[in-house]
Amino acid sequence: MVREGVTDLLVPGDFCKKGPGSRTSEVFYNRQMEFGRDISVLFGREVFQEGQRILDGLAATGARGLRLANECGVRAEFVLNDRDLRAAVLMKQNAELNSLGHVTIHCRDLRSLLADEQFDYIDIDPFGTPVEFIDAALQSCRNRGVIAITATDTAPLYGAYPRTCLRRYGALSAKSPFAHETGLRILIGFVVREAAKLDRAVEPLLCYHADHYFRCYLRIVNGAMRADAAMGKLGFVSYDKKTMRREMALERASKSDAGPLWAGSLHSKDLVRAMRTTGDLGTAPRCAKMIEIWREEASVPPMFYSMDELARRTKLSPPKLAEFIEHLAEKGASASRTHFDPKGIKTDAPLAELLRNYRSMAKARAK
Repeated sequence: MVREGVTDLLVPGDFCKKGPGSRTSEVFYNRQMEFGRDISVLFGREVFQEGQRILDGLAATGARGLRLANECGVRAEFVLNDRDLRAAVLMKQNAELNSLGHVTIHCRDLRSLLADEQFDYIDIDPFGTPVEFIDAALQSCRNRGVIAITATDTAPLYGAYPRTCLRRYGALSAKSPFAHETGLRILIGFVVREAAKLDRAVEPLLCYHADHYFRCYLRIVNGAMRADAAMGKLGFVSYDKKTMRREMALERASKSDAGPLWAGSLHSKDLVRAMRTTGDLGTAPRCAKMIEIWREEASVPPMFYSMDELARRTKLSPPKLAEFIEHLAEKGASASRTHFDPKGIKTDAPLAELLRNYRSMAKARAK
């Protein structure tokens, strides 16, 4: 048995402690995903409302869904589902262990369940790609409900297998220093296009990359005009390795451009400002640090530069990241850290100005 937050969980003895994990004969549980589940709890505390129907669609041991039911402090109907009977039995045991009588357990194919019922929150956390469940989730999600999606097929989205990405997501990925961000934006863009087919719009509330996976919390809103507006925030990213130039455009300029992908904000400013870490979370320090960075980067444009990239281009040792961000702010530019890269910087400063300020500060430090 393990404890996450204030929830006790019966889990397989050989559970996965590192990396994305792999299928075994046992019900799957990955301890490394505790951070992601802690964030889910913090998200639920801000977003969930009384009387809603909340679904953990691929629940396995039920770790995420049971924690949402036990730790979000909202009276709602929590439904946990997994088509593996062993998982359903274990979830029932875990619900009883934590005295969660308001939790309902199902053992069904997720797409079948989504076809029969509607929910205000749908969590999809599969092995690999979530694409096979997106259409069903979009049709099952109530107006202004939320779909939460995990994708662990990161290599195609990073640009390692662009044809696989095209086949799955209808978009071309590309290798670049900021491929983690383009991969996340391709995932969001795919959901935006799928929702638009149903005259529904997608509003990203919290979307991030961590460890071996992408995670998106997306509000789904009815309306053809809203869907058109969301589609208008799709674009393509071009990157020139020699010049470091990266540009977002509405149309593809060359075959090497990544996209179509989401060009808008990844986070709701109001949400990330409201989220507060509590001491009952096992990864509280990491949660607090990430929320702080999300607040910073919510107000700056897409794509980031790494300090290592700037150092290679200028052949000058990098200053400290925090000092460089402060320096850019003093020069009138918006700049922030980014959760995609501990050495990354996001800014609205043009590339020439960014390099000029970097050289100036690096040379001053070298004296």
